[in-house]
Amino acid sequence: MVGEVDIATVRDRSECEAAGALFDRVWQMQSMVPNEVIIATVHAGGYASLARVNNEVVGASWGFLGWHDGTLTLHSHVTGVLANHGTRGLGEALKRHQWQWASEHGVEAITWTFDPLVRRNGYFNLVKLGAVVTAYHENFYGVINDGLNRGEHTDRLLVRWQVAGQASAPHGACVERADWSVATPDDIELLRRTDVGAAREWRSRQRADLRKVFDGSWSIAGYMADGSYAVARR
Repeated sequence: MVGEVDIATVRDRSECEAAGALFDRVWQMQSMVPNEVIIATVHAGGYASLARVNNEVVGASWGFLGWHDGTLTLHSHVTGVLANHGTRGLGEALKRHQWQWASEHGVEAITWTFDPLVRRNGYFNLVKLGAVVTAYHENFYGVINDGLNRGEHTDRLLVRWQVAGQASAPHGACVERADWSVATPDDIELLRRTDVGAAREWRSRQRADLRKVFDGSWSIAGYMADGSYAVARR
């Protein structure tokens, strides 16, 4: 429990379907994650959860077991919260519930991807949760025809959130110094609605910077207070 919010793993098919419906509302599409995939994942030992406020489903998370760097991981493919509940801390509560589940099931770490242009996601993942960037993938998912990503190249950073060896879910902090940094726009989501050309220029510039970071000589060391990614030599 977090205040009046209840978060729990799904227990039956109807709750799997509730999670699927929540994802469709947040991502403005049909079958963002098909119900049968959520059902099969949970049946096979994967993870799905619902967040409720006054018994209304307002958030959900779904992930499947994976294998990264020789260790058992939970790949958290999607976590979503309805926009009118976005300031309640539900996203963080869902992730920490997921971490606790992973800890209880002997999972080494949790992984997921996110769009490096979305500044608030960079802050959330690297500062609030203390996840660590491990890889960069250009146009990782190809074309996604949802209401948030339509027409966008799906460049993604992969992060790892350690579970094994931790007494509790980690927290992070902003990095104060860096060799150099990779910038993000103030609000890429607004820019995509108001100036498509400028949004695409941001993608091109950031892609060039991230290619340089991941050429083998550099790494993302964290997140800085100005909204940029701190870069350090390996």
